[in-house]
Amino acid sequence: MTTPTPLPIAPTWRLWLVWSVAVAAYILSVTNRSSLSAVGVDAAVRFDADASTLSMFAVIQLAVYGGMQIPVGLLLDRFGARPMITIGMAVMAAGQLLLAVAPDVGWAIVARMLLGAGDAAVFPSVLRVIAVWFPERQAPFMVQMTGLVGQSGQILAVLPLAALLHATSWTVAFGSLAGLGVLFTVLTFAVIRNRPPGRVGDVSVDTVTGAIHVVRSSADLRQGFRESWAHPGTRLAFWSHFTTPFAGTAFVLLWGSRS
Repeated sequence: MTTPTPLPIAPTWRLWLVWSVAVAAYILSVTNRSSLSAVGVDAAVRFDADASTLSMFAVIQLAVYGGMQIPVGLLLDRFGARPMITIGMAVMAAGQLLLAVAPDVGWAIVARMLLGAGDAAVFPSVLRVIAVWFPERQAPFMVQMTGLVGQSGQILAVLPLAALLHATSWTVAFGSLAGLGVLFTVLTFAVIRNRPPGRVGDVSVDTVTGAIHVVRSSADLRQGFRESWAHPGTRLAFWSHFTTPFAGTAFVLLWGSRS
């Protein structure tokens, strides 16, 4: 009986470098998502829009974000985290550039749709990076840390972006976000890899027991949903995220943009 060859472990410095770039990309993603929250009055003046129209920006953006989750999951299985994060950052950069020069509400809505589509690809891809690069027992903690750190992007949207807009112009402020998106498109492509060196597939490893699990979603959506919903951790996470951040999210992305 032969002893299975242990999977290679990524150097610590490289593991943290990949995670740092991935979580920085997520911070920028949250900044892009919330970028209208502190400049609602400026947006209303620029596009001659009322409060209902401004709320529609957020609703359409979130609808695209939600609708892209299943396609993103399937594409993650096919292509891996690196190209998905890279494409997501590029699409968001295009959306912010379009918003910076949009002449009317119609083009601004298209820009927010691009932001929703690009944003949808980032967080699931970052979770994929964590699942593949970190030991299995460390991954849940890193997921929580990523979520908490990533939300600091809302602060960047509220304070520095608003200050930059009022010190310069709408085009400069949102063009700067587009420039950051281009920078992170290059950075994520250069640094992030689908899996640690020496591995031929996306797997998570339990360093205590040696158990190896393939990281994938189910192509059969009905089966995948049943299996996910049967796990008590899924139901806990669903209801926790459905109830606790609802009021804050609604205010930040909808009514907060009117003030």
